[in-house]
Amino acid sequence: MYDLSEHVLILDDDPQILKVLNEFLVSEGFKVTASESPEEILGHIESTECSLLVTDINLPQWSGIDVASRAKKVDADLAIVVMTGITEVATAVQAMRVGADDYVLKPFDFSEISIAVENAIEKRTLKIKARAYEAELQTRVEEATGELKEKNTTLSETQTYLNNLIDSTVDAIVTVNLEDGIVFANRGAQRMLGFNENQLKKMRFSYLLDGGVEEFQYVRRVLRPDQPLQNYETQLKHHKNDKVPVSISFSLVPDAQGEVVSIVAICKDITDQKRLESELKELTIRDGMTGLYNVRFFYERLESEIERAKRQDHNVSLILIDIDKFKTYNDSHGHLEGDKVLKEVANVILECTRDHVDLGFRYGGDEFVVILSEADESQALPIAQRILETFEAKHFDLLTLSVGLMTYRREYSAKTFIQFTDSMMYDAKRSGGNRVYVYGKDGEQPEAMRN
Repeated sequence: MYDLSEHVLILDDDPQILKVLNEFLVSEGFKVTASESPEEILGHIESTECSLLVTDINLPQWSGIDVASRAKKVDADLAIVVMTGITEVATAVQAMRVGADDYVLKPFDFSEISIAVENAIEKRTLKIKARAYEAELQTRVEEATGELKEKNTTLSETQTYLNNLIDSTVDAIVTVNLEDGIVFANRGAQRMLGFNENQLKKMRFSYLLDGGVEEFQYVRRVLRPDQPLQNYETQLKHHKNDKVPVSISFSLVPDAQGEVVSIVAICKDITDQKRLESELKELTIRDGMTGLYNVRFFYERLESEIERAKRQDHNVSLILIDIDKFKTYNDSHGHLEGDKVLKEVANVILECTRDHVDLGFRYGGDEFVVILSEADESQALPIAQRILETFEAKHFDLLTLSVGLMTYRREYSAKTFIQFTDSMMYDAKRSGGNRVYVYGKDGEQPEAMRN
């Protein structure tokens, strides 16, 4: 349950969806405002502190992209989740480019909404905390520097205070001269990067940057005395040749006459943040029951695999699988036993496909799909047959598999590729199941391969 201070806005032109989402999010502990009017929702964002906007991508007078863009201009920290149909995934991705954090496909279930909302709010919270921490640290450094300038008579005492302050932080603070040489590195930098102070002072800062000299030159070009470069994400080289992901704030440092003499870089280790982001992304693309990737990620990955196949002149094949007589089995044995079958099919797919090459997905219900990268029909067919035979050997009563197989052809779209593979699966099922159907050449009657 969430704190009621988390205010969620819902925008959709379907009153039934508004009602259902409102009731669900209220039950989850949110304060909810639901409306069919984009103007009313934007008015709430301008007048009220809101955490999240859930909006349909297709609205009668506005598009979800327009709403997301305008909402972000009003509140840059606002988390946004868009709702869309399968055929509008590209539009949802476009919405994410203008500020949306995630999308869910219609029709959706509450677990998908819950995950998307939780991830979006978590991301918003991390961003706000990181900015507050950065501002606090920047303020502390500026206060210490100002104090140093004002108290020339107590320079030694102030310098000791400043060094202690800088060394007390876990962040790396590095001062670099205009020729790229490191002139100061605090203990945080030494701990973060594994070099000692003498080693760092003999280095060029560009040696530590992932992009080397070119990256340092870019930073130098964009820096202005009145315009620090904040939240700049890159990687720094570690003593053991590892890379440390960091978020850096760069500032120019002037001397007493106002001439810029150096650059200070405050580097925050964001390894845990990147790991969390990766884990959260993994949760959004996995099917909770089987552990395979979900259907939303399937459409995204298939498009990229097709583009890669075209670009590199590679093959890519698709296997679509349906469990024969699954409904009868589920009705007679119960849903728990049915779930065991679904998990076993997932295990069989993982067992029979190539690690780190092929990708398995739960397509929906008792259907599964496999993308076989760089595989033509002659390579894909043995894999499909192995899946069919391995599952049959598990002896779940009379359960078998119907399998459709097709190798991609350049003249087809991703949608057509899926449709033809799907038709092969249904032909295999109509022919009695427990067999693989392969899409034939030039669209003639497909070849049938039985276990």
